[in-house]
Amino acid sequence: MDTDQETELRAMASDLVLDWHNEIGAKGLDRATTADYERLIEAAAVVADESGECLTRWVSVGKRSGMSWADIGKILGISRQAAQQRFAPPKMFLGVGRVGTEEDGLLVRTGMNAFNEVAVLEEEGRNGNELVGAAPLKLFFAPRGAKWENRRVTTARTRAVIAEYEDNGWTHALTWYPFVYFSRKG
Repeated sequence: MDTDQETELRAMASDLVLDWHNEIGAKGLDRATTADYERLIEAAAVVADESGECLTRWVSVGKRSGMSWADIGKILGISRQAAQQRFAPPKMFLGVGRVGTEEDGLLVRTGMNAFNEVAVLEEEGRNGNELVGAAPLKLFFAPRGAKWENRRVTTARTRAVIAEYEDNGWTHALTWYPFVYFSRKG
């Protein structure tokens, strides 16, 4: 990104809070009250929090696409080690339900990647298995004995997509940005 692009992006981010302030019909800053500044500070905190989450998600996508921690650190102006310490996901199960192991009765499919997991999701659903979580290169399924639908959706609008699917009877199984996974009894 060149200097002009960075300046433009920073101005857009800064304007976001003021634009929101104006959209809700608040007073102009020349007549702002303490309550107006409270709302502006709260809005700026929300924007900062979401920006941090966005950075984490894009670093995760970059890493999964093959970027090294050194590449990511260079972009962010930090060391490889600092990038890894800040952004590396914990070695854990990413399901929203209970954490399980094979001993807990979960079926674990290994060797999963963005290219083969959709077929595995469909296959396991036909076999009566509900997607309940994931870990790097693994999907976890709970045997349910009846047909299930398991689906992966690619989106940058995670919250809206989860709400839309849940309104249609799907259960949010997990999110591994930019993928959101759902299941429902078939």
